[in-house]
Amino acid sequence: MTETIVALATAPGRSARALVRLSGPDTRGVFERACAHAPPRTPGVHRVDLVLRSGGASLPLPACAIVALAPRSYTGEDTAELLLPGIPALVERVVEAMVSAGARRAGPGEFSARAYLAGKLTLAQAEAIPQLIAAERDEQLDAATKLLSGATGDRYQAWADELATLLALVEAGIDFAEEEDVVPIAPSALGARLATLTTDLSSFIGEARPVEAALHEPVVVLVGEPNAGKSALFNALLGRRRAVVSDRPGTTRDALEESLDLTTEAPGAGSVTLVDLAGIGDRAVDPLDAEAQEIARERVRGADVVLHCDPNGRFSELDTRATVVRVRTKADIATGETESEALAVCAIDGWRLAPLRRAIADAAQTVRGAARSTVVPRHAAELRAALHAMNNAISTFSGVERTLRDPELTAGELRTALDHLGAVCGEISPDDVIGRVFAAFCVGK
Repeated sequence: MTETIVALATAPGRSARALVRLSGPDTRGVFERACAHAPPRTPGVHRVDLVLRSGGASLPLPACAIVALAPRSYTGEDTAELLLPGIPALVERVVEAMVSAGARRAGPGEFSARAYLAGKLTLAQAEAIPQLIAAERDEQLDAATKLLSGATGDRYQAWADELATLLALVEAGIDFAEEEDVVPIAPSALGARLATLTTDLSSFIGEARPVEAALHEPVVVLVGEPNAGKSALFNALLGRRRAVVSDRPGTTRDALEESLDLTTEAPGAGSVTLVDLAGIGDRAVDPLDAEAQEIARERVRGADVVLHCDPNGRFSELDTRATVVRVRTKADIATGETESEALAVCAIDGWRLAPLRRAIADAAQTVRGAARSTVVPRHAAELRAALHAMNNAISTFSGVERTLRDPELTAGELRTALDHLGAVCGEISPDDVIGRVFAAFCVGK
C-alpha cells in the first residue's frame, strides 16, 4: 500500500456538502502540492486553500480539512478528508487536482480494504459497512450495527475457537497416540461438545435470513383464475392504470411489477413489490398460455404474500408457504355463498380497498419481522458449509459407545468446518474471498 488514494466519499450528485477522502503515505505531500500554502502537520480540523487550475489561471478554493495521522485513522494510514460545497463539477475538479498532485483514484471499497489489512476492522465488520449504508428499516439497521460493532463477529469467533480446540484435541490423539502423558479427548465428550456447537450454529442459521432478502421489498402477488379481476385490482391498489383490463380471459401474460407504498397504512410497513400474474386455470388454451401459467405458479411459490383473488369467493389450496390473503373481487356483482374470511372489494369504485391495503401492510410487516436476525449471504453459505462438515464429523462416530472409527477422517471434517468458519471470521480468509467482499463496496468507502 505505497500509493496514496483519493475518492469522493459521499453520494454523487448535487448536495449541500461533499466529502473527498485521501489516504496513504503521501497524503501530506499531495496536500502540499495541491494547496497554496502547506497545511498544518497536526491532526485535527484545519482551513486550507486548494489551488484549482483552469485555462492557465489558478483559482483558490477555501476548504475544511480533517486530518488524521497513522496509525490513528480509519485506514491506519495518514488520511485527510476535505469538506467542500456539493457541486459535482467542483468536486470532480478537486479530485483531479489531487490526482495531478500524485494521488490515484481509489477503487470500490479500497479505503475499507486498507482498514481491514491494517487490522482496524475485521472482515465481518467491513462487510457491515455497505449493509449499514443500504439499511432502510430498523431490523436492517440493527443487524448491520451488530455486525459493525463486532457482536456478530464475536459469536463467529467463539464457534471457531471451540472448533479449533476440538480439532487440536483430536489431532493430539493421532500425533501422540504412543505418548503416555497425552490423553486424547474421549469420543463421548467430543460428541457432546460437537452436538452443542452444531445446535447453536443450526439455531442461528434457522433464525437468520440473508441481508439481501431483508433489503428487498416483500413481494406481493395477485393470483387467481383467468378473468378474476386481478388486473383491475392491481390498478386500483396502485391508483393508476398500469395493467390492461379486459373481459377476455388470458389478457395478462407477462407479470407486471410495481412498487406500492404502504407507509400510510402502517408506518413500519414501507413499500412492497406488487405483481400482477397471468390467470391460472384448469387447462391452458395454447402453449404460450401454458408457459405463462407455469411462470405464475413459480412466482406464487416464491412470493412473500399472496392475494388470492376469486369473484365467487371459492378458494382452492395454493402451493406456497407465503401469507395468503383471500380476496373476493368484483364485490359489486352479487354471488351465492362465499367464504366468510375472504375480504370483499370492488376495484371499480374502490369499496373496501383501504382494509385490503391494511391487510397487505400487516402481512408485509409480519414477513419483515419473521427473522430475528439477518446474515450476510456469504456468511450464510460459509456457516451452512461449516455445519455440514461438523455433521459429517459426527457421522464418523460408531456404536453406542460412540467410538471414533477413523480419527483422521474426523479431524479432516473438523478442519474443513474450521476453514469455513475462518472465512467469516477473517482469520483464514483467502485473498479471492477478500477481493470479492470489497469489490461490492462503493468507491470512497
